[in-house]
Amino acid sequence: MSVPIYVINLERDRARREYMQSTLAALGLAAEFVPGVDGKHLSAAELALYDRKRCLHVYGSDMRPGEIGCYLGHYRLYQRLLREGVKLALILEDDVRLDPSLPAIMAEIETMELNDWSIIHLRSGRGKVYHAEGAAFKGHSLAQFSTGHQLHLLRTHILSGGAYFISQQGLRRMVEFGGRIFLPIDHTMDRYWENGILPMVVRPLPVHHNNEFESSIGTHGQDERETYPLPDRLAHRWRRAYDSLPKRWFWVSRWLRGKPV
Repeated sequence: MSVPIYVINLERDRARREYMQSTLAALGLAAEFVPGVDGKHLSAAELALYDRKRCLHVYGSDMRPGEIGCYLGHYRLYQRLLREGVKLALILEDDVRLDPSLPAIMAEIETMELNDWSIIHLRSGRGKVYHAEGAAFKGHSLAQFSTGHQLHLLRTHILSGGAYFISQQGLRRMVEFGGRIFLPIDHTMDRYWENGILPMVVRPLPVHHNNEFESSIGTHGQDERETYPLPDRLAHRWRRAYDSLPKRWFWVSRWLRGKPV
């Protein structure tokens, strides 16, 4: 199998590295382990890439150092793969569970003739994506795999940076769009109306989060966002309302051009 696999792993997380090595080996797969960026030790130059004002408007709260480090780990890998001319890659984080169907899915994606795709997600942090609840989450079926899985184009966010195929077009778009950090990496991928990366996912999901490992990043909640000053909260709500307009136009324009929606 010629699709290269890259696992992003902090050097201090040896248990995760050993887990991923054994998990991949059990499926007959090998990967290159790529050093991640430790959010506990960000340099001034790395922190300068963080656009806090835009983040507060779009995300509604500050990004944690771990989120910035995670972002940089993915982004630097994109830059490297683009320089090396890699046409297709599978990128994994080190806390995922892999379904035995993954090698077959990889082989078929490698030979699949698809137009205008950048990233194909293999997991999701949204339960509605998993269960295909509602038309936007059910999406449009683009391809069928021999394993029984299907490739779907959704009309909503997938919220996943833990396991995905990325094409050369996807590498280029992420490098061009993501030079300034204002969202976690999974949210950045999801801004399809700005970066042109269509929300595609394989379902049933062949990759899931491994709950045996605690998150090294942390989570955000609405309660935390409510602690910010009123002007920041109002700016965030205005931005969410504003974003709904180009999102709708994105799908309308595809429909007008006869593209799948």
